[in-house]
Amino acid sequence: MSSCVIAAPASVTVRSVAAFGRDLAVAFDAGEHFSLDIDALVEADLSFVQLLHAARAHLATEGKSIRLARPAGPAVTALLERAGFLADPAPADIDFWFHGDCPR
Repeated sequence: MSSCVIAAPASVTVRSVAAFGRDLAVAFDAGEHFSLDIDALVEADLSFVQLLHAARAHLATEGKSIRLARPAGPAVTALLERAGFLADPAPADIDFWFHGDCPR
């Protein structure tokens, strides 16, 4: 079972999400289980959330997985809240974004 750490860039917005998506696709071909480090992320929009949602679904169909290296910080949490993802989150979403402990 191979594992890989992927570092997110400082910005993942509608302008840069395609490049980050390509980087993820290359990494996904090389492993089975992934840890995404978003510590350097300072700018993100809904395209970041959409990309990770799609990546999780895609990997699951291939028997692979992705997890955040650490629970989402305040900026990503605020983005998820504004976008409505925390109104009634599924347990799998709470586990992915917050390692099981949804901030409220």
